[in-house]
Amino acid sequence: MNVQGNTLPPRTRKPRGQGASRRGEILEAAKRLFIEEGFPQATMRRIAAVVGVSPTALYLHFSDKEAILQAIADDFFDELLVELHNSEGTETTPLAKLRAGMCAYVKFALKRTDEYRLTFQVRHAKVMLAPDEIPDHGDLPFEVLESAVQRLLDDGVFRPGDPVVISESIWCALHGLTAVLMDHKEQAQGAHDVLMNSVISMILLGLSCRESVIEEVRPGGSAPCTPAGA
Repeated sequence: MNVQGNTLPPRTRKPRGQGASRRGEILEAAKRLFIEEGFPQATMRRIAAVVGVSPTALYLHFSDKEAILQAIADDFFDELLVELHNSEGTETTPLAKLRAGMCAYVKFALKRTDEYRLTFQVRHAKVMLAPDEIPDHGDLPFEVLESAVQRLLDDGVFRPGDPVVISESIWCALHGLTAVLMDHKEQAQGAHDVLMNSVISMILLGLSCRESVIEEVRPGGSAPCTPAGA
C-alpha cells in the first residue's frame, strides 16, 4: 500500500447537474484512494479532489469517510448475496447447494479483492447509528449460510450442534482460505481450485454424520468447485 505522496491526481471540478452517477464515482475514487494511499491517510477533502467535486458537495452524499467505507461494504455484500443465490443453479440437494455457495463465496472474493480487503480488513469500528436503526447488509449472506446449515441439521446430514456456531466456523475457514489464495498464493503449492475443493470438502466431511454423504463431499467427488473464472 503506497502511503507516500498523492498517487491519484485531482480531477477537473465537475459542473452542477452531473449527479446521477455521482455516488458511484465517489465510491470508486474512494476505494482506489483507500487501497493505494491507505484509509487513515484519506480525507474527505482529498476524496472530493479526486472525484472533482467540492468538499461541500461530497458531504451531501456522505457524512464522513467511514460512511463511504460502509457503503463500499454494503455494495459488496449485496453483490455477494446475488452470487450466493445464483450459485445454487441446478444443484438438487441441500448439501450440494451449500457447497456451491461456499465455492461462490471464495471465487467472488478473489474477483473483488479490493472490496474484500476494505470490507473485512479495513472497515472502521466507528458506529454511526445504533444497530437497531439500520440493517447490516453483511447479515444477509450470513443468514443464507445459517439457513443452509439449519436445513442440513434438520435433515440429519450434519451432526447436532448450534447452527450459529457452525455457520461462523464455516465462515472462519472460508475467510482463511480466501486470505491464503489472495495474499499468500506463492506459498500455496497446489492449484488454487484443487486447494479450494480440498478445504471445502474437509469442512463438510467434518460436519457430516452420515456415511451416505461421504462421496458427495470427498475431494474430487461428485460436486467439486469449478476453477475461478470457468
